[in-house]
Amino acid sequence: MWKQFLRFFLIIVLTSAFIVYFASKEVRKNYLRNLECTLENYARLIEKFVSTSVAANDQPQIESITKKLANELGIRCTIIAKDGTVLGDSEEDPAKMEDHSNRPEVIAALQSGVGSCVRHSDTLKKEMLYIAVPIVYQDRIIGIIRTSSFIENVQRSLSAITKNIIGTTLFITFLALVLSIITTQAYTKPIRDIAKAANRIREGDFKTRLYMKRRDELGVLAESLNEMARELEDYFLSLKEEQEGLKTILSSMVEALVVLNKDGEIVTVNQNFVDIMNESPDDIIGKRYWEYIRESDFAELIEHVVKTKKFMTKEIKLTDKIYLTSCSIVKDIPETRIIIVMHEITELKRLEEVKTDFVANVAHELKTPLTAIKGFAETLEDEASENNRRFIKIIRTNTDRLINIVSDLLVISNLEHKKENIEVKEFDLEKLIENSLTIEHKKLEEKNIDVTFDFECSIPQFKGDPFLIEQMMINLLDNAIIYTEKNGEIHIEASEEENTLIIVIKDTGIGIPTEHLPRIFERFYVVDKSRSRQFGGTGLGLSIVKHIVLSHNGEIRVESTVGEGTTFIITLPLL
Repeated sequence: MWKQFLRFFLIIVLTSAFIVYFASKEVRKNYLRNLECTLENYARLIEKFVSTSVAANDQPQIESITKKLANELGIRCTIIAKDGTVLGDSEEDPAKMEDHSNRPEVIAALQSGVGSCVRHSDTLKKEMLYIAVPIVYQDRIIGIIRTSSFIENVQRSLSAITKNIIGTTLFITFLALVLSIITTQAYTKPIRDIAKAANRIREGDFKTRLYMKRRDELGVLAESLNEMARELEDYFLSLKEEQEGLKTILSSMVEALVVLNKDGEIVTVNQNFVDIMNESPDDIIGKRYWEYIRESDFAELIEHVVKTKKFMTKEIKLTDKIYLTSCSIVKDIPETRIIIVMHEITELKRLEEVKTDFVANVAHELKTPLTAIKGFAETLEDEASENNRRFIKIIRTNTDRLINIVSDLLVISNLEHKKENIEVKEFDLEKLIENSLTIEHKKLEEKNIDVTFDFECSIPQFKGDPFLIEQMMINLLDNAIIYTEKNGEIHIEASEEENTLIIVIKDTGIGIPTEHLPRIFERFYVVDKSRSRQFGGTGLGLSIVKHIVLSHNGEIRVESTVGEGTTFIITLPLL
């Protein structure tokens, strides 16, 4: 309030000072102008009385008239001859006065008809206002009448007027200051109330309300603040309910959840993650994730997601437990967040290993007796009658199929045990594909299938397991040959895109119905069972292909149209 009052005070005082200054100046100017007019009128009046005496050069008469009229009018009057000689003066002896022909007012009167000057009088030793007019007799100038008045008389009058102006201005200033205090109070008090209310709202007291009956801008502001407080109260109540719901959801999650910011600092965790870290939430929040999780796989997962901006899942081992860890990045919020969900799969992995070991052991144990059965069947076939050979042939065919199934199961088992520890070598991909075509050459000739191969020459030497990649190509080619009719076509192409190898195998076969596409990579899943049995298929070929692709950190997808053909698309990172 006092700052506002000081502003008003300075404005009023400065304004009053300007008013006093300019008013005094204007009053002086007007007073002098009025005095000049008065002295000029007096001079022209005196001229009528002395013009005859001046023409007759009657000096006693001139002095008598001059002193009498000057005394009655309260001014000083001087009669001057045209040559500058003083003929009469109301205050001094003319004989003692010097030549006045060089006086500015006298010169101006002779030139323009009236002369005016404010200067110091050499005779009276005081500052005076002089007005001079010519004395005209019979249409000719015969002398000069000069009337004058003391400036100090003017100053006395002006001082009295100035005092009145100053007094009036001070009174008005006082009233203005009182009014400014009242006005300042009227505006600053509600502003202080609004500021206090705003501070309470800022501190979280959303029930704060302002009650003002004003209808001006401050009243509108107070009502707007009330409305804002009501909306904030509703908003924060809703936000609190959402937060409570979110906390309930997070606490009820089986998975461990951790949310990081773009700098890797932990911003949110749930209780399961706290239990894994064996720390209190306050110790974890705000710290970098690598202070608690020092597994390189975990850091690599986060770095990959941040770099690619894509969702990724990876199995990570922490202490003695295995977690299926999913990581994604969210950018449509004020700050970038990295969300990590960890689901413990230790028991599942143990069961999976048990199952894998069981399948591997069973397959291994079955291989020997199946080989023995096949051998004895071949021996019996040589000595059997024509009628019995037909049954022995059936035994051999099914034994071969069982042996193929066992072999494929052993391949899958080996792939699952290898996982990411594959034998990485640098090899010529183009030659490997050509070798695969050579292996399948006989089958291609039998069905007269035309194969076209498009290889992008810019692809560098590929790094991977050449044996597994060749097995993948053979299985895909074998699958394409089985489901492509005679005189069909198979097209193979390989290209590089964004540091990724893309292999496409497209056939003109019978195609796969849409409802079967999601399951074709499952073990023993066969779309056309009769055709599969006819060509000795085991239902494990595509499952082996998928395991090989995954072991190279790649992806495989299939597109198919019934009656037109099937396309397998494999993407493998260039290591």
